[in-house]
Amino acid sequence: MQDKNDSTYNLSEADLMILESYKAIVDSLGSILGDTCEVVLHSLNDLNSSVIYLHNGGKTGRKIGSPMTDKGLKLLEECEKKGVSTTGCYFTQNANGHVMKSSSSIIRNFDKKPIGMLCINFDISAPISDFVSIFAYQKDKQIIETEHFASDIDDLLQTTVNKVKDEIMRDENISSRQKTKEIIKQLNNQGFFKLRNAVPQIAKILEISRDVIYLHLRNQK
Repeated sequence: MQDKNDSTYNLSEADLMILESYKAIVDSLGSILGDTCEVVLHSLNDLNSSVIYLHNGGKTGRKIGSPMTDKGLKLLEECEKKGVSTTGCYFTQNANGHVMKSSSSIIRNFDKKPIGMLCINFDISAPISDFVSIFAYQKDKQIIETEHFASDIDDLLQTTVNKVKDEIMRDENISSRQKTKEIIKQLNNQGFFKLRNAVPQIAKILEISRDVIYLHLRNQK
């Protein structure tokens, strides 16, 4: 067990790699929530300089290398004692008097040992115009892409395969002999053959044999 007077959790290389993968999550949350939100990734390898990545640190004046906060230490201790990994929402206030709605999650390794924390601080004192700009859709600048939120894998494949098939069949620039090949190519480019048991299911939808699909996939490599 960790010495409570020691600021390190002695993370392994594998632990550090897990934390490294969370940087993409910080960027994703930051891109969606914008400048009204601070997202902070902590490593427990050294609590004296735990911040290893962050979005919009200006909300609290923190930067990479900043220490764990008093609140963070308390939450970490409480989560460890209760054996939980999320704190739920709570409210904090930064040095500028802005009230922030916050939530923290413990990041654990494969042995369930705490190795880091992901903290989100949403500035609810920000001007309403800031919130509007986050969620506003600018018709002249942004494109809405279709996405099928399937209920199960059968729904996903049935809908997508038929959609691709219809598009290829309507394309007069593709000869009749090449249409099946092009359908397989399009589905492959979209990553559908990475799905488990995709080949037999797609073969059934297209009413072709599995061998035909495997042939076209081999020729595309």
